[in-house]
Amino acid sequence: MEKNNIKSIIKPRERYTEISSGDMTRVAGVSKETTNSNNIHLAIATIPPGKSSSAHYHINCESAIYVLSGEGIFVAGEKLDKHNIINEGDFIYVPPNAPHKPINSNNEKPLVLMVSRNQPTEIVEEISDEEQLNQINEPMNCAVINSKDIKSEEKDYGKAFNGITKLTANIKNISLTSLIINPGQTTVAEKHSNHETGIFISDGEGLYISNEELDSHQNIQSEDFIYINKKSNHKISNTNSSKKMKLIIAKNIGI
Repeated sequence: MEKNNIKSIIKPRERYTEISSGDMTRVAGVSKETTNSNNIHLAIATIPPGKSSSAHYHINCESAIYVLSGEGIFVAGEKLDKHNIINEGDFIYVPPNAPHKPINSNNEKPLVLMVSRNQPTEIVEEISDEEQLNQINEPMNCAVINSKDIKSEEKDYGKAFNGITKLTANIKNISLTSLIINPGQTTVAEKHSNHETGIFISDGEGLYISNEELDSHQNIQSEDFIYINKKSNHKISNTNSSKKMKLIIAKNIGI
């Protein structure tokens, strides 16, 4: 449903390649261009087997990352001297001015990352030598949160894994959660007055139910993105009676 030039459902064919960094390619789903979002951005970054992105940092935004599939090494630290092993289900927080470089350590399968940020446009600085690394103003450190360290939050309709929050990382205006909706279940209807939300459906199928009277029903399925504007009444229903639905949810607010 489109209202005031705001698009809520983004299908795979509507994505676009927004950036390449080293051997990494990033394809945007929720963005200023696709949904007219202001302060939330979601994209899928893919790194081919045995390859990596370039070393870089972001000047103007916080990022929260979820490992959708694959395995790798997330190089971080003020001197790019910390090597963190990452696997499917792990979360990564990247504050402004935090040097980092994701590497795909598998020589056969791609490393696929869900990348969210709290700005429509990012300012990126590539790092090619130690001199550039030393010129970063007040360099920050990234945080890698292993999936086994995240306790699930039970819901009436499923469970949430709150990976990037104020409890797990020193965030300000970004959060990232993995949500499981059980077969045949529906989330609670809600509207958010102070933030935008971006969602990626990593598995399953269902309905996105929205509008003030919750009378708009849109079919959604794996690989779709959803953008939810401020004050938009909504809920999500898993219409499959035998299979769980999995969502990755980003918000431009610290929770």
